Amino acid sequence: MLRILDYPGRRPEAPVTALGLDGMVGLLDDPLPVEGTGPAYAARLDVGPEPILAYCAASAIAVHLAHRSVRPNPLVLFDPMPTTDDDIAHAYADAVAQVPGDGEEPLPFGELPSEPVKFLDAVGADLTRRVDAALRAQGLSGEVTAGPAAHFVRQHLSYLSYLLAARGALPDGPVGPMLQVLSREHPDHRGWLPPGQLTTLRIDSDRAGLTAHEEARVGTASFLATVTRRQYT
Repeated sequence: MLRILDYPGRRPEAPVTALGLDGMVGLLDDPLPVEGTGPAYAARLDVGPEPILAYCAASAIAVHLAHRSVRPNPLVLFDPMPTTDDDIAHAYADAVAQVPGDGEEPLPFGELPSEPVKFLDAVGADLTRRVDAALRAQGLSGEVTAGPAAHFVRQHLSYLSYLLAARGALPDGPVGPMLQVLSREHPDHRGWLPPGQLTTLRIDSDRAGLTAHEEARVGTASFLATVTRRQYT
């Protein structure tokens, strides 16, 4: 079995499942965790010693998961990179832009992400107020707006939680063997990844088509086959 960490519905690029390998099972399904740190987020996901395949920022969560496993998880990371405060600020601004006309200024971003729980609480309250006001402005009552408001807020908090969990330094301890599969122009973030056995495969592909590229599929399958042979010899 292969565990897939790939945030659903948030990017136009080909998903990890485009590799077409057997035994791929998703790890991120609704309801998604609402946790503001990598360790707390990983603790909400159920995984054994099987390989984890992760895309971009989800690579950080994959590393946190691997550190929780009794046996080392092999990791295959596609264009791995951490999220930044700018990524989180843009995601919050995106949510606010979807409920305009409230008249209130967005929360001052400042140092809020340094306190993830307070940040998520503050953003949740802010978005709840905004979407409720937007729906009431259309003549809808509180009873009617409660469900849609809660769904809207939950979706955006889930994404912000994911970004927060993928932000910052990773655990120091080594994990299992790692393969990073990089598109043509993606920077090599090996200095951010944990110490350990790391193989890099550079694919002549743009980022959008990386996980659908035949060389990525073949390279990933070869890496996983090699790891499996080592486990049983």
